[in-house]
Amino acid sequence: MPIEKNHRRLLLAVCTALFFMPFMMAGVNAVLPPLGESLHASARQLGLVGAFYSLGLAVFQLTSGSLGDICGRRRVWLWGMGVFALAGAMLGFVESTPLFLGLRFVQGVGGAMFNASGLALLASAAPPGQRAAYLGISGAAVYAGIACGPPVAGFIAGWLGWRWLFWGNALAAAGAFLLMKYCVKLEWRTAKGQPFDWPGCIVYGCAMAALTFGASELARNPALAWGLLGAFVVLLTVFCLLELKSRYPLLDLRLLARNRVFALSSLAAFVNYSSFFGMLFFFSLYLQVGRGMSVQQAGFFLALQSVVQALTTPLAARLCNAWNPGYVCAVGVALCGLGLTAAGFLQLDSPLSLMLGAQCLLGVGISLFALPNTTIILESAGPEHVGQASGLTGAVRTGGQLCNMVVITLTLSLFLGQEPVSIANIDGFMRSMHTDLIIFGLLNLLAVGFVLARNRR
Repeated sequence: MPIEKNHRRLLLAVCTALFFMPFMMAGVNAVLPPLGESLHASARQLGLVGAFYSLGLAVFQLTSGSLGDICGRRRVWLWGMGVFALAGAMLGFVESTPLFLGLRFVQGVGGAMFNASGLALLASAAPPGQRAAYLGISGAAVYAGIACGPPVAGFIAGWLGWRWLFWGNALAAAGAFLLMKYCVKLEWRTAKGQPFDWPGCIVYGCAMAALTFGASELARNPALAWGLLGAFVVLLTVFCLLELKSRYPLLDLRLLARNRVFALSSLAAFVNYSSFFGMLFFFSLYLQVGRGMSVQQAGFFLALQSVVQALTTPLAARLCNAWNPGYVCAVGVALCGLGLTAAGFLQLDSPLSLMLGAQCLLGVGISLFALPNTTIILESAGPEHVGQASGLTGAVRTGGQLCNMVVITLTLSLFLGQEPVSIANIDGFMRSMHTDLIIFGLLNLLAVGFVLARNRR
């Protein structure tokens, strides 16, 4: 696929950023033991390292999309990359756990800003008929970041120390910032002069904070968790009412109401994202606790899904150009459902080929679904709503991940109580894994109906 010369630097900068956002999420999880020892962090505090990063992403996805429309998508991308790089550099020097958690939140805010604005930049820059190809390249970068995170972070931490993971990431982010700043002059601003929806932003941020911490507290403090989840429902309702009354909303809910394609595409994406995030969690414990593998051995097995996704995403872009993207979506979400359902029948003595096959099905399925579905969302929203649509895409992904966490925590509590997963209660863990993966698989097969309903003229 030929790329216009003035778009190559744009693609390089955006894809570098999109590589490092999931890389830092997956990579930091791999170095939590030495990080916790160095910071003298408790197990509870270590559990919040990922939660604070996810909170930054969740709160600012929609905000960043709207800001990009008002202030300029390239400008917001530069702000986000600057925040991400600076927070990453500072994280390498931190000695205090509370400060570390605060900076992880700030780093997540930066990631949300360049993620939403980066997708909008690519969607705006792509020539007619090549939007799927541009987004396909960016999607491959995301999956490569997920795949490279654990092994690369483990290697860096073992060779140089965990702090170099943050310093190296900050240097790469600074390089992408300079490339965009001085070599890319393209800019889009579709809502110049429009006021920013501060009430909607604040209420939405509080709602996502309640959801994030409610999900993370379910196993430790159920009463507090359910209170926070209830607050999330109330705040989300208030947010919807505010947006319906606002002349310049953070998210135009009327677009969801009048645009069937946009609404059903977003719903299908939420179902898909809320299903497959638990796959790696279950497989990691299954391989290490149930099958007795080391962390390194399990890491190589778990990388397969992301490798398959990265390799098949460019293929998905070609299929979108050759066939109706809606039908490519339907095949993708069906493969996700089949992969999850197959994994739901794994036993401790099952051949590893069954797990690997399920991972391959899921990897191909996610590629065939996520890329064309994102393309359809952005195109159906129209040029004036590309920023909002990009923000919504990120918000749906993060919200799905948090809902997945809630479901998994509830089922683990049902089958294991408050006990950690160990070989002594592996049977309860396997029942929880079977229940969740079959539920997630059936939900994906249900999402095929949403995709096909969207495809109807």
